[in-house]
Order: sequence, then structure tokens, then C-alpha cells
Amino acid sequence: MKNTIAKFKKMLVFPVLTIAMLGCNKSKIANLPAPLENEYLTTTVMTFKNLNVPSDQPMVAWGQVPPVIDSVLTAGNMGAFTGFNTLAKLLAPDTSIKTGSRLDTLRLTKNSVYSCQILIFDQTKNPVDTVSDVIKQRENIHLFFFFPSSSLTYTPTYNFGLRDSITDRDGNNPPLPIGLQTKWWTYGPAKGTLKVILRHQPNVKNGTYAPGSTDLDVTYPVSIQ
Repeated sequence: MKNTIAKFKKMLVFPVLTIAMLGCNKSKIANLPAPLENEYLTTTVMTFKNLNVPSDQPMVAWGQVPPVIDSVLTAGNMGAFTGFNTLAKLLAPDTSIKTGSRLDTLRLTKNSVYSCQILIFDQTKNPVDTVSDVIKQRENIHLFFFFPSSSLTYTPTYNFGLRDSITDRDGNNPPLPIGLQTKWWTYGPAKGTLKVILRHQPNVKNGTYAPGSTDLDVTYPVSIQ
């Protein structure tokens, strides 16, 4: 699993924290210094809802927790996730989170249609901050891209895998995709990975991948059954 992010504004080196933050200049996570006035992308969650089977609501989460807030999570302080009780349980502290990272498999039902929302949190804050709200506020300069592995890429010939469509639009003229809200179609059974990349594109967003830099790069395992 890979996670690539970058910095946003002012920086202050704080070597204990080696976690993700919303930003501009591409940087590997292990070498990232920690600013005090900006957002960290410590937890990324994709929540799905089957449009024909309301009880089918799979989620996938990636998270990394810096040592400075281990005690907060150990104490079970998940108050910031009010209204997301299932999510709180999914992200409950365990050894894998506290040592660096956690990656759950996204399990989708074949031949289905899902809506999806991306939630991004900064768990260095208390209460936990919802960074996806900041991305929404800055929608004109952010764009998500989704790259399924070849084993999940939909092809009509073989009728397996999945495909997506971004359903939200920003305030640009003409409006451009954002990617916090998406729609997904699944087909026959398949397994693979889904790479999610958030591009930071101030003054250069045009609906394509190339302009700007990468804020977030996370890869999730996916199983369609």
C-alpha cells in the first residue's frame, strides 16, 4: 500500500509525526515534516451504499496514527465520528493502526450500483477534523482520480470488474469534476486493487490529471463477489 502526500503552507519540523497532510509539493511520507497550522490526512475512508439494497453499505479505510495521539485513541475517544457509529468501530484502535497503517478490503456485491462518498480526517486534532470538508471548500483546485487494477478494469467482452463516474462538480466555468461523490457499477466477480489519487491543482485545474501535484495516493484491495 502506498500513500503519497505533500505540504500546503508554512512548515515546522517535528520529527515524531511522519503522517500525511494536505498540500502541494510531492513528498514521501517518511520524510514529511509536520506543520502546526495545516491539515494532516491521517485517515481516508470510502463509504459505499448499494442503490438497490440499502442494507449493503461496505466501507474501506486507510489510516495512520502518530504516537502523539496514541493515548487519545486508546482511550476510545471517537467523539468526532458522531453519526458514523459503524465507521467509529471500523477505525477503533488496534495494533495495526498504532504501529503505522491499516488497510481494510473493499467488498462489493457483483452486478450492483453503488453511490460512494470519500471522507478524509485529521486525527491529530482533538476533536478529529474532517479534512474532506476543507477539500470541498477548495473544490476548484482539487480533483480525485480512481485507477482500478487490470483485474478490476471493466471490459464488456468479459463482463467483470467495476467502473465509476464522478457525480459532483465544482464552481469553475465550465464546472469540473471533484470526486468526493461518485457512482460505481460492479459486474462479474473479480479481485484486485483500487488506487485513489487526489490532485492539488491551483489555477491549473482543467479536468485532467497532469496539472498540479499529488496530495493523496492510497491503494485499497477490492473483492467483488
